[in-house]
Amino acid sequence: MRFGRDIFVLAACLSVIAGPAFACDVGSATAAIDAISQKILARQVKRIDLLKISDRLLANIPISPEHFASYSSERSTLLLTERDAAELAAAVKTLAPAQLAYQPDLRWQLVLLDDSGNKLHTIFFSKRYVQGRGRSGYVDGNMCSFGTSTIGSPALVKWLQKRL
Repeated sequence: MRFGRDIFVLAACLSVIAGPAFACDVGSATAAIDAISQKILARQVKRIDLLKISDRLLANIPISPEHFASYSSERSTLLLTERDAAELAAAVKTLAPAQLAYQPDLRWQLVLLDDSGNKLHTIFFSKRYVQGRGRSGYVDGNMCSFGTSTIGSPALVKWLQKRL
């Protein structure tokens, strides 16, 4: 009988810990996406860094933002031209945050930086699956799904793949 009670207590603890992490504040995420797009167009974002983890890396648990740095192995940097900024802002604007029922396994981190190298915003994307890369992740700490109308990756991921 004790074993059954211990499992119940463990399950309750895990649901309390994991419960809030799976909620996406869609309004907050949408506001962050709008702010990111505006800062890019206003030329406040001067540089982007893309950190990657290989999709081939098998982890026992999904890689979260807190553990991303210890696994990342590849880094690319792009200084934004005016044309890059316009295209990047349009691609960011297409991200459509929605509720997410699971923790994504992250493989890309996009860091947007100002002139001084200060981090303005961070976007994480999930690893590649059959339906595409980056269909879930985090926008400034808010875990969400990124809806696209078709199978494949969001426009921002496609833009990053072309540039970096």
